[in-house]
Amino acid sequence: MVCSVAGLVVGLMVGLFVGWRVWPVEYTNTTPLALRQDRRDDYILMVAAAYAVEGNLEHASARLRVLDSEQPGWPVADLAIRLIEANGCLRDIEGLARLAYDLGARSPILSEYVEDSL
Repeated sequence: MVCSVAGLVVGLMVGLFVGWRVWPVEYTNTTPLALRQDRRDDYILMVAAAYAVEGNLEHASARLRVLDSEQPGWPVADLAIRLIEANGCLRDIEGLARLAYDLGARSPILSEYVEDSL
């Protein structure tokens, strides 16, 4: 009994060492849809920042279609609304609201942030 428990513990330790140190999982060519929600939010913020600089709606839309192929503006609007509710950074909210508005995702909550930035 003691040998089987010791063997189980040693096997578990070796398995964890091999899985975490020797051959860890490496993700390549994943889409933003596979990311955790907080990382998706970061991705959306980066797309909105790029849109603010470039002004290229086609590029922003293409980058966001991996999150919602039918309506790429809604994940942006959702994040903007969550930031408004959490008293987030005004510059981020305005950039997200502008992008969501330009992509056709219109909301009464966001419209006041879009109007301020016009």
